[in-house]
Amino acid sequence: MLKTTFRCSALLCLGLTLLLTTAACTRTPDAADVNGTDPMADPIDPVPGDQVEDTESLLALSGEGLQLVGDQTGSTATLEFGNEMDLVEDAVTSLLGAPLESGDNEECGAGPQTITQWPRGLVLHAAGGEFIGWSVSPDTDATLTTMAGVGIDSTRSELESVYTVEVVESSLGTEFSTGDLFGILNSTAPDAMIEYLWAGTVCNFR
Repeated sequence: MLKTTFRCSALLCLGLTLLLTTAACTRTPDAADVNGTDPMADPIDPVPGDQVEDTESLLALSGEGLQLVGDQTGSTATLEFGNEMDLVEDAVTSLLGAPLESGDNEECGAGPQTITQWPRGLVLHAAGGEFIGWSVSPDTDATLTTMAGVGIDSTRSELESVYTVEVVESSLGTEFSTGDLFGILNSTAPDAMIEYLWAGTVCNFR
């Protein structure tokens, strides 16, 4: 019995040896070869598609602050309330030019503010070195709007077509709100136009 067992083991070893020898002499194709590609060939650089790049940023109003919008891609970056005012001023100045005037108002109901006006009618509000609000009024450039196209002289109908709006009569007039965006209409009619628009903390005297 012992002799037979040894013979079977020897045959098994011989078979494994032949199998390994055959495997060693047989070239295993690379994964690339299976696909018909020479693995030693130089890689081919992909042909880039048309890359769209922004040529400038546009400024948009937002209930959260201001938005910088790429003119070609539509990509956005938000200058949120609470950011350092120096950072916001630099960004706005690069788009609108130097501010026209700036000063402190100690009598605002929400506390002292530094109020700075830029060309096109944009007014920014700051407190403690932080950006806290913006406002626009009747002399504002009509192209300065929210991403939905709402700005000074937009009608109530246009406003309500893109936002869910609440309208109330207040000491300021016909006041509306939609999320964090607020404003004044010149009447309650569907064709009433927006006279004032703001977001954040501003200096309204009620």
